[in-house]
Amino acid sequence: MRIKLSIKQNNPNQLIPINYQFAISSFIYRTIETADSSFSKWLHDSGYKSGSKRFKFFTFSKLNIPRCGMIDLYNKKYLKIESDKMELIVSMMIDKTVENFIIGMFENQKLNIYDKNTESNFRVNTVEMIPEPDFRNEMIFKTLSPVIISRNSVYKGKESQTYLNPEDKEYFEYFKKNLEEKYITYSVNMFNKDNRDSGLPDMKEASLESFELNREVKSKLITIKEGTPEETRVRGYLFTCRIKGNPKLMKIGYESGFGKHCSQGFGCMEPV
Repeated sequence: MRIKLSIKQNNPNQLIPINYQFAISSFIYRTIETADSSFSKWLHDSGYKSGSKRFKFFTFSKLNIPRCGMIDLYNKKYLKIESDKMELIVSMMIDKTVENFIIGMFENQKLNIYDKNTESNFRVNTVEMIPEPDFRNEMIFKTLSPVIISRNSVYKGKESQTYLNPEDKEYFEYFKKNLEEKYITYSVNMFNKDNRDSGLPDMKEASLESFELNREVKSKLITIKEGTPEETRVRGYLFTCRIKGNPKLMKIGYESGFGKHCSQGFGCMEPV
């Protein structure tokens, strides 16, 4: 499911750090916790497992702010919210039977975005369900938040990550692997939960055929979990692309995000 939150400022011209993704992710976890604390804890601490990998199966867009400025404060960059409202897209893999329940969870929720220098307060004004698109074998997607694809590497004798540009030759290999792993993980977890007496899902369905860039690529260097011991800098990319593959893969990418760190606000895309 995918919803659009219209978010209203409590006070005019508030400031938020440019690396606000961690605050939004925490807001989503807290909102879910108000309805189901055990599910929220499981989602945060564990999620869907595939070997050593874990997937949370939700993502969200950048904040869509109609009017904003950029200012420097205490050697950091902040966004000055000049418009009365802003919008956020939240997308998640969830049973259709609880969609209305999810909408109700977000209505009138408080959103606080702060760091050691500033604190800004908002409230969810409206929640709108976005109709599900027609998932096909070939689709064009554009990014609503940067997509992160990386591979393991070694830097100065330590394990590290090399962040791949969509124009790199090996990009499709890792993009494909990540999406197919999500599909397999979700399918197997659903099988273990609901279908113990039937056969395993057909893993041949997990097939992505091609990835083709349609427009210019823009690089974004972002700090996630800023101000915490887990602070990390990651590089993602904004682009438009044409993807060919099983429609079930299109759906899982649309609802849970493409690439890595989706639950931290990356990999949210929409069909065009």
